[in-house]
Amino acid sequence: MIYLLIGVGAFFGAISRFLLSSFLAKIMFFGFPLGTLTINLIGCFLIGIFLAINFSNKDYISPLVIIGFLGSFTTFSAFTKEVLLFSNINGIFIAYFIALIITSICLLSTFIGYKMFS
Repeated sequence: MIYLLIGVGAFFGAISRFLLSSFLAKIMFFGFPLGTLTINLIGCFLIGIFLAINFSNKDYISPLVIIGFLGSFTTFSAFTKEVLLFSNINGIFIAYFIALIITSICLLSTFIGYKMFS
């Protein structure tokens, strides 16, 4: 049953990521695509919220939402690809600095989501 919940969540997470990413694909910030950042911020925030909320049926919510949906909705591999491509244009130090800032913001987003509901 857990594998089915993870699979269903992953299906909807991946589709949601694709739709939102396609919608935000044209938005750039100094040449860096903001779609992946937006998706990761939303996903990190929601993971923080779901970790904080004490669901009575957490055995089902966690595989479906946290592992399945949000695990496939957020996209760290796409983030690393975009940082690499960004470094080819703007240099490795600027790209790594941006990556550090984005990672820090995503961690903060998870923390805020968690603290809001704990």
